[in-house]
Amino acid sequence: MDATSILSRSEGVTYQTVGEEAILIRMDTGTYFSMNNIGTEFWQMLDGIQTMQQHAETIAEKYDVDVAMVLGDLLELAGKMDEENLLIIA
Repeated sequence: MDATSILSRSEGVTYQTVGEEAILIRMDTGTYFSMNNIGTEFWQMLDGIQTMQQHAETIAEKYDVDVAMVLGDLLELAGKMDEENLLIIA
């Protein structure tokens, strides 16, 4: 996975926002995964169209932070989400 990767949410995953966090639940296993507000924004952005770089740029612009730092954080988060089969890499 890298900056050019395009991700979408796995079909068997549902989520609920609680406060500023999201709880993702794999319906087939009952496994859950929680994310902070930035992770929740990222999850909601996963449309199967935009690249990781584009998501990082959007978030970096919104919070006025370094794009490279955001991209690194998103790649780390996406890697963990991939391990849990929460997303699809196109």
